[in-house]
Amino acid sequence: MEPIKIPKKELKYLYENKKSTISKIAKYYNCSISKLWTKMKEYGIEPSRTKTVHILERKLKRLYLKKGLSTRKIAQICNCGKSTIQTKLKKYGIAIRNKSEALKLSPRGDQYKISKEKIEKLYKEKKLSAYKIADLYDCSPSVISAKLIKFNIPRRSDREGVILTNNERCPKIAKAVIRYTKKDFNGTKTDKAYLIGFRLGDLHTSKRKYGETVYISTCSTKREQIILMNQLFRRFGHVRVNKSKKNTKKGKKDNYYFIAYLNPSFDFLLNKEDNIEKWILERDNYFLSFLGGYIDAEGSFGVYNGFGAFALGSYDKNIICQIHNRLSILGIKTENPRIMVKGGYVDKRGVRTFKDLWSFKIRRKNELYKFVNIIELYLKHLKRRRDLLKVKQNITSRI
Repeated sequence: MEPIKIPKKELKYLYENKKSTISKIAKYYNCSISKLWTKMKEYGIEPSRTKTVHILERKLKRLYLKKGLSTRKIAQICNCGKSTIQTKLKKYGIAIRNKSEALKLSPRGDQYKISKEKIEKLYKEKKLSAYKIADLYDCSPSVISAKLIKFNIPRRSDREGVILTNNERCPKIAKAVIRYTKKDFNGTKTDKAYLIGFRLGDLHTSKRKYGETVYISTCSTKREQIILMNQLFRRFGHVRVNKSKKNTKKGKKDNYYFIAYLNPSFDFLLNKEDNIEKWILERDNYFLSFLGGYIDAEGSFGVYNGFGAFALGSYDKNIICQIHNRLSILGIKTENPRIMVKGGYVDKRGVRTFKDLWSFKIRRKNELYKFVNIIELYLKHLKRRRDLLKVKQNITSRI
């Protein structure tokens, strides 16, 4: 297994500048707290924020001796660890209870007045778990289990219990079992608009019912597409690229399968509706950033027979029409959107088009010149940028 890399500058920044706690930093690097302390000592980073807990002797005696609270309960009240309370007890010379003394003080089942009828209603009719019923009566699940035995109420089978508690257990398991370290999306609304445009154009996104991970994937024979995907997502989570060979008319080509593992802050990419969100359409920079992402996925620039042109096509009829209308507001006239390929068409390779493919073009040099100048800043795809420059040079020579 590859050792976890913890850079000195980053660790110092997180601890001293960002004031992150040791437990949060350990979670960020997916390592143990002890390893982090070792690294801090190695880098000469002084633990300047060790917590000092002040608990008066009389308060501790009142909580521990008079009220009979456990060290765990007192730790929760004092916002510290259980071991801190045990250290304080020894310091003040307060005798720590042994196991039998502690058990005598713990609540017994008979102290909770829960009738058989009530237990049956909650457990059998409402299908609540022992844990849920314990929450209602502010007691431990073992108390409820004791009551079920006392009232001869048949317990559920393991299978029934699993089915009934899926909604509670699975999210907890998903949070506990996280394979890869992930970071929250921290971009601007402009960055967000670009990702939404790119996702609607070319990405498949999914999330398991109870999962915490957002999966983003795509297949492409274009290496530039995979480079762009890496640039967009690798700083937020683990990415994987599998390479294989694909048969094409021009022979075998490299085929890339890309997948990124991201956290729930990327839930905004799960939506796949044929619609541009209102907040994107309301501001020019948000719309142009969205359009930049959509073009990087579905658009093309090219010079054909000595004339530059731009084309945008997809199966999302409504999005194509919305882009056409929004460009006209910006003073850029495009050809009217139309069906380029009818749904049901089968090409020479035997590939069937299941939906109508909608498209529009910009070919008039004045409109195209305005468009390439306004959209150039928002494109990230290497090939799209190269092709746009060729079109720009072509228009300039013609003007």
